[in-house]
Amino acid sequence: MLVITRKNGQKIMINDNIEITIVEAKNGVCKVAIKADKDVKIYREEIYLQIKLANLIGKNTNVSAVDSVSNLIKDGTVLNDKGGVSPQTDEVVVDEDDKSTKNSIRINKKNVDS
Repeated sequence: MLVITRKNGQKIMINDNIEITIVEAKNGVCKVAIKADKDVKIYREEIYLQIKLANLIGKNTNVSAVDSVSNLIKDGTVLNDKGGVSPQTDEVVVDEDDKSTKNSIRINKKNVDS
């Protein structure tokens, strides 16, 4: 890992197409601006980890499991409209709002924490 000290307004260049500018650094908080080509994907770490988790869940999902969950959803026994922690099942519902649909992912906290 490369550690670089920069002052407000100074830049860091990565290859010829990524420019990082220190906008403001004070009290242990650093604001950065990133200029890159549109094809370069830039995510905050927590968003990147959510994307990786969603991809892993999708990769390990089989058709019969999706059908089973679909039937439970139709019966109204799995998901609610509010999301959040279900007190009986110790599960977390992560909601991602879309203008046309509402997608939910249920994650068993016991499997995630261990």
